[in-house]
Amino acid sequence: MGIIHKGNIHFTFKGIRLGGCLFLLGIWACTGKSYKVAYQEISNVKGLLKNGDVIVRNGTDEVSRAARSFNRKDKTYSHCGIIQVENDTVFVYHALGGSYNPSQKLLRQPLEVFCDPKKVDRVAVFRYSLDSKEDNKLTAWVHERYAAELPFDTFFNFYTDDKMYCSEFVFKALDIAKNGALFQLLPGNAGPVYVSIDDLYLNRNAKEVVKIVF
Repeated sequence: MGIIHKGNIHFTFKGIRLGGCLFLLGIWACTGKSYKVAYQEISNVKGLLKNGDVIVRNGTDEVSRAARSFNRKDKTYSHCGIIQVENDTVFVYHALGGSYNPSQKLLRQPLEVFCDPKKVDRVAVFRYSLDSKEDNKLTAWVHERYAAELPFDTFFNFYTDDKMYCSEFVFKALDIAKNGALFQLLPGNAGPVYVSIDDLYLNRNAKEVVKIVF
């Protein structure tokens, strides 16, 4: 079961675990129905989304748990991307490495794939205010990086632009659109510079658009 949150509206669904071989068919049917509902929930939010929206998700595997540990404050989400609406289709552009993406190249996936409830237990979308000029600038930058097959940065080096990790890609896309204004959002303390996933939405510029918990 999951939660859709928009404003003050919440819908909650809870799964039930049953034991015994005789219940296997029932479990399968219940799970299938839950996935159907989850995919419908994802479809229902498409009309709320805009170019440049930041989307975050949490995976349910061990790699995702490790990724969450790098967040500074909020350990809720393990991965992020940036939304582009193209010919009425909502896509997510995101930098992903490891066995999940053998090519290591920047991915462009439909919203339903990025939010796959079989692999993800929660999703949220946040928005920065972008005027038309900033929107166009961000879109052009994202498409250029995708066309160039931007590789994933396995060393997580913020100072290089020829390779990027997930939150770095999203941060730099918005920072380019905002002419460098996002750097003030990064912590000023000494040490290696990096962008955590929660840096992208735990700031006054990011407004929550929608949240779904499966």
